[in-house]
Amino acid sequence: MTVHRSRPGFTLLEVVLAVGLTLVLLAGLFRFYDHTTRVKTLVTTDVERVSAVRAVMELLTRELRSAQVVRFLAQGVDGAAERLRLATATLPSGAVWIEQGMTETSTLPPEHDVQIVGYRLRYVETEDGDLVVVGLERSCQRLLTARETEEGRQIDVALLTPHVRFLRLRYWDGAAWAETWQGDDLPAAVEIVLGFEPLPEDMEAEDYPYTTYRRVVAVPAAAREQEGTVIRGLGETGGMGL
Repeated sequence: MTVHRSRPGFTLLEVVLAVGLTLVLLAGLFRFYDHTTRVKTLVTTDVERVSAVRAVMELLTRELRSAQVVRFLAQGVDGAAERLRLATATLPSGAVWIEQGMTETSTLPPEHDVQIVGYRLRYVETEDGDLVVVGLERSCQRLLTARETEEGRQIDVALLTPHVRFLRLRYWDGAAWAETWQGDDLPAAVEIVLGFEPLPEDMEAEDYPYTTYRRVVAVPAAAREQEGTVIRGLGETGGMGL
């Protein structure tokens, strides 16, 4: 007599259930991975934006606090709501300290300890003819005695950051805030407002709907300009102000 034993196996229902559970688990893992990736991207973007704003604020603060008046150029602070140009004291770059031999023919570019820097929003024209903001740019003119200046040659222009696409500046004259500043003198302080999104069309800057970062920077040289320079030894009264 021959006895046949049944072999263990899977039924069709068990296979279908196993495949369905596997697909559900894979879909859950994919959604979790996609959510984690999106959160990581958002956090990284926020960190980059905040770091860019902080770097711009620190750079503007340092240069405004070192602002000077260049008399022979009649250059102090020249600014409007979306642009700023000023002369600021700075250390020369490392190129001026390079030692050259007597036989070297290349000459090092001349530099002054005062430079003229500028800030403004950079606009580009789209295919439809619209102007859009792509970031904040900075210009720097290191040689002040040049008879003619041109961007790309005597003036270096670079995109400082693509994250800052809103800029508003105001200037304190000691009594009130002004939207513009021109002349060979310095404002007592400058208010800086930065944002990540461009100002919507047909909207005033005061109604800007997005998050902004604000700082008021005092200009120390403005007080010295107002007080003048006291020259001693010009009589018993002690001198005169210039």
